[in-house]
Amino acid sequence: MRVIESEKARTAIKIAVPAILTGAALACAFFASDGRKYVVITVICALLALLLFAAGFDRRRIGSRRLVLGAVFAALAVAGRFIPLLKPLTALVIISGVYTGAETGFLVGATAVLVSNVWFGNGPWTPMQMVSLGLIGFFAGILSPLLKKGLAPMLIYGAVSGVFYSMFMDIWTVASATGSVSLAEYGDALYHAAPFPVSYALTNVLYLFLLAPPFGRKLQRIADKYGL
Repeated sequence: MRVIESEKARTAIKIAVPAILTGAALACAFFASDGRKYVVITVICALLALLLFAAGFDRRRIGSRRLVLGAVFAALAVAGRFIPLLKPLTALVIISGVYTGAETGFLVGATAVLVSNVWFGNGPWTPMQMVSLGLIGFFAGILSPLLKKGLAPMLIYGAVSGVFYSMFMDIWTVASATGSVSLAEYGDALYHAAPFPVSYALTNVLYLFLLAPPFGRKLQRIADKYGL
């Protein structure tokens, strides 16, 4: 596994890549709603997610161990999308970010969407989903010292993440329908989609309540033992 040894380079990548990916996803929503242009943006998102992951460590052994944990969580998240109605996808992404690092959390979120959409359908919405779930995992890692203090902060973050995901995807909804996004159109979309963020938030809270304590204990032991 490649290692980025320069601390300055890793820091720059951690700042730049999420911003670039957000811009790429929004560009896809506005300019790639037809044809196959979204495929290029999807590939770029996947490659940048890997670059961001590589910036999360300075030793090859740590990177390999995080990659294994990330692959396990991505597989669980993909499987979770097949559960009817209440899906643990976002909860698993949050847990991975908190206990395996922000960069791994982003990779898990983006990868889970990319792989599971082979069954659920890829399209111009895929980069938006990849980036939104990736950012949720990334900031879960950034906020991990706070989120590890107790179950309550984790549940609050899960609820906020559900609302964020719905609001972020509503940008795509409006852009794909009208070709542009005005505050009035976006507000109207949020109003009519109000049940969805509530549903996402409650689902995240439920699964984090059930999964965060047992997963957290085991992952913390692994992190302490292997220096992750």
